[in-house]
Amino acid sequence: MTKKILSNILDDVTEPQREAITHLEGPLQVLAGAGSGKTRVITRRVCYLIENGVDPYNILAITFTNKAAAEMKERVAQYYSHPGMWISTFHSMCARILRTDANIERLGFSRYFSIYDTTDTLGVIKTALKELELDPTHWKPASLAATISDAKNRLVGPEGLLKEKSGYYHQVASRVYEKYQSMLRANNALDFDDLQVKLIQLFTEHHDVLDRYHEKFLFILIDEYQDTNFAQYALQRLLAKKYRNVCVTGDPDQSIYGWRGANLGNILEFENDYPDAKVVWLEQNYRSTKYILRAASELIVHNKMRKPKGLWTENPEGKTIPLVYTDDERTEAEEITSRIKKLSEEGKKYSEMAIFYRTNAQSRVLEAALRKEGIPYFIVGAVEFYRRKEIKDILSYLKLLVNPVDQSAFDRVINTPPRGIGQGSLDKLKAWAAAEGTKLLDATACEIPGIRGKVAKGLKSFAALFSKLNEIPAYPVAALVTGILTETKYISYLEDDSGEKTLERIANVEELVNAAEEYDRDHPDGSLNDFLERVALVQDIDTWDGHTEAVALMTLHAAKGLEFPAVFICGLEEGLLPHSQSTQTESELEEERRLLYVGITRTKEELVLSHVKRRSRFGAVIPSIPSRFIDELPKDIVIEEDRTVLTTDLVREHKLEYPVDVEAPVPGERVRHPKFGIGRVVETTGYGKSLMAVVDFPVGRKTLLLEYARLERLSGNTWTHK
Repeated sequence: MTKKILSNILDDVTEPQREAITHLEGPLQVLAGAGSGKTRVITRRVCYLIENGVDPYNILAITFTNKAAAEMKERVAQYYSHPGMWISTFHSMCARILRTDANIERLGFSRYFSIYDTTDTLGVIKTALKELELDPTHWKPASLAATISDAKNRLVGPEGLLKEKSGYYHQVASRVYEKYQSMLRANNALDFDDLQVKLIQLFTEHHDVLDRYHEKFLFILIDEYQDTNFAQYALQRLLAKKYRNVCVTGDPDQSIYGWRGANLGNILEFENDYPDAKVVWLEQNYRSTKYILRAASELIVHNKMRKPKGLWTENPEGKTIPLVYTDDERTEAEEITSRIKKLSEEGKKYSEMAIFYRTNAQSRVLEAALRKEGIPYFIVGAVEFYRRKEIKDILSYLKLLVNPVDQSAFDRVINTPPRGIGQGSLDKLKAWAAAEGTKLLDATACEIPGIRGKVAKGLKSFAALFSKLNEIPAYPVAALVTGILTETKYISYLEDDSGEKTLERIANVEELVNAAEEYDRDHPDGSLNDFLERVALVQDIDTWDGHTEAVALMTLHAAKGLEFPAVFICGLEEGLLPHSQSTQTESELEEERRLLYVGITRTKEELVLSHVKRRSRFGAVIPSIPSRFIDELPKDIVIEEDRTVLTTDLVREHKLEYPVDVEAPVPGERVRHPKFGIGRVVETTGYGKSLMAVVDFPVGRKTLLLEYARLERLSGNTWTHK
């Protein structure tokens, strides 16, 4: 063992951190509070294992974002280069194993399978609805995609979905699910969820493959374990089954992805799965001031589904936390902007400041206020670069070169740029290809009955184009992308569009070439397939590098894992935080509380919270009720600052009326709603036009603003104001 390296690994660590780092064999759970040095522990534990004779080839480290994986690699590289060691996300790991040694061919797919992102998935579901003769205006593709994704994350197939719930929606969802899967197979494609599902299938059906990875991954480390879903849990159990050297780190109080299948029980019940597990608590926070930490702690203690811990810090007490109350979202944005300007004048960089919100829609007025004052900003998770139309077009050409049966890619490029091929002609082409058992790409070079003239010429030109493109080497990628742009005359196609975003689209295409050149430079042994895989697995947060001199705007979900000296959290109102669609059950409400907890604990020095009197929603100005979470914050350090200046002019501008008293419904009273049916009142809050009622209906618990809810007593009286 190298004493110098070992000394560096164990330098400046606390006793609990040392305990986690130096644990060698057997299961280990590290319960790491916010800002407690979790990443340091994971990376140094990896180095400690290597120093104690573990081959880097035998280590697997898994986290949830590409950004976190890159940071982990960078930190480990400070001690070791890491050839052979896998540090990646779950999805990247799955894709790599499925492609290695053509493992996926055992499941009937080619190793050159396409990976479909959310846009591709929705496109295939729309096609499935069309083939099943289902109306997409009634059967929403996005809702069906979410239902299918949830089923896959729970390892439930189409038949299983139908067994779980036999209602009409699930009957249709099961049919669409089955059709969708058959189309993916025909396209030699997997969606994000399939990467995990297919690997589990591979491991369970082909034990020799699992045995091989048992011997490869002798030590497994999984970060953010509270965010794992059932499929990821199953993968962990399979991979760690033989040697049980699994280390999981996480914080139950930061579990905020239940809506996408994350199972909080995975981390809460780890000791049930591994009764001999060593458990280490990291409770010292290095990030936040005492006041910020106290606000977060007093909030989260109201949750029941958690493991109580005592977060503490040696950092200064810090400043009290303003809770700013303004008239509406416009004045809220102006107040935040004013404070950002003041912090900038005091010497803080814009890159050290962030604004968090619950929904993307809240960013619009914030952007307007920042622009008005000339403050640079960056929206994390805006329309992702690789999801833009012009980028998807070029990527589809690349996909089709790798995977000629990818119908989604084919449909995108067959008439882009235009070749005079309409949908009717395309349907004839597909019907003929299916009848003849010919690939669509090959069919474009054939004589198709009923297709002639300009359309036939367009198909032939497409076939000739791909013949030329196939002659270009698949690597380096940048040369191939440039070849596609040249042969398709794609830039000219963009220039022919006189739209206001033409220059922006051309710049985006140029940036794609730059991205390909960067990939070629960083991956001398790379491949087109690897490039496409990396692009497919890009995440929203990957767009934020932390160095851009601009205020970061993002949702609370996107903020996880980040930290800023100054943070503004806006919209602390009922219906927003907690969100109206996430208050039906206690577990949903607890996740909303965890979301605010995550936002607060991203803060190092200065935190500002805000809420408004009225907010524009769905085209109307609606009274807002302060979030219930405000009452759970310590009143002596979270100080309300009333900035409301509601004048007659403001009332006239927004066409508002002053509150009027209405009779409150009585808890326990039975009421009727035109959509939700008959329910029973649980409680009421507010007064006048801000009066709200929590009602239990057969479809679940709803929080309703009585002025607009059209709720009626069974006696016939309503609270609706005309």
